[in-house]
Amino acid sequence: MILRTVLRSSMCCALMVTAAPVAAESTLFEDEASSLQLSGDLRLRLEQDWSSLRGDGTERDDRLRVRGRARLRLDAQIDDNWSAVLRVRSGSDDSQQSPHITLYDADDNDTGDADFNFDLWYGQFQSGGWRVWAGRNRINLWRQDEYILDDDVTAPGLGITYTHQLGGGELSWNGGLGSLPAGMRKFSGQYASGQVVYEQDNDDYGFTLAGTYLGIDADADNANGAILLTDNSTRDYQTAALQAQLRLKSFTRPLTIGVAAERNLENYDDEPPGSFSEFHKDDVDFYTFFVNWGSSDKRGDWLLGYYYSYIEALAINSSYSEDDWVRWGSATQTRASNLKGSEFRLAYGVADNMNIVVRLYLVDAIDLLNATDTAKEDGNRARIDFNLSF
Repeated sequence: MILRTVLRSSMCCALMVTAAPVAAESTLFEDEASSLQLSGDLRLRLEQDWSSLRGDGTERDDRLRVRGRARLRLDAQIDDNWSAVLRVRSGSDDSQQSPHITLYDADDNDTGDADFNFDLWYGQFQSGGWRVWAGRNRINLWRQDEYILDDDVTAPGLGITYTHQLGGGELSWNGGLGSLPAGMRKFSGQYASGQVVYEQDNDDYGFTLAGTYLGIDADADNANGAILLTDNSTRDYQTAALQAQLRLKSFTRPLTIGVAAERNLENYDDEPPGSFSEFHKDDVDFYTFFVNWGSSDKRGDWLLGYYYSYIEALAINSSYSEDDWVRWGSATQTRASNLKGSEFRLAYGVADNMNIVVRLYLVDAIDLLNATDTAKEDGNRARIDFNLSF
């Protein structure tokens, strides 16, 4: 208990006192071909949840929390071809989705665990158009959002990319294999991924097109997966997605528009009657759209954004998807599917390595979560994030 209090207090103090610009990263060592660099980021978040309905028709209590995140990263460039990465992050041992720690709960609810884990540790070889890595890393897929995979989800495995010129742009072939996390220290199930990405940038515009496949082979006999919600540790997935992103200038400011259409190709017709899979066996489609105008990368920059998502219950494995939009789930596991709704975003660059992001989420469930439910879930959420990188 004392250690947990010290960890939270230290993080909160660090986040609050670093409100002045600092160096983006620290070079510990450098010569012609080798370098050792230390970097990191801190976040302080104010989060409010309200008007959230459970499946049994009762209201969840409104919730106001202060949360924080801390990450520290070491990058080693060994020579022209070889490099290695090591990063430690805050969060709970039982959450593969979130590195955040609750520092203060306005209603004196349990603030949960305050743990630290290595979420990145991998070696990489790069030569010509080839890049190969092995270790624990983000799954080797280009993504324009966090719906298929949350950016905080990392998994031990292998990734390979080959990039070559095609026309006026670049064509990349991405592949990966590995184990899937159940929390930060245990694993359950495997994944295989493949992707083709074409990207082109010109003086006036740029665009990216991507075709993605993510297959998940669940390990139903592995007890580690018990913490995953909605039977995700026992269900296979085959997510196929098409993504497109257009980048323009509008009134001298960057304008980015993205769309995606996805489907889970797995067949659930033979699932046991009354099971979650059988109840949602046809709920396998997923559509998203977003538009961002501006940026918040530099001091004085600002961004306006809008995101819309329509994610059916089994379109994705919700144990590895984003955990921002809803509070549905448990203290350490979010099940962000079976939802439709909007995110409104405003961001401002306080300094080149510091910004403030304000987000509002308005979400409704598409269908009942379980056959025995009497109401569709919903919920509203607002967040104010202060982000600092160093």
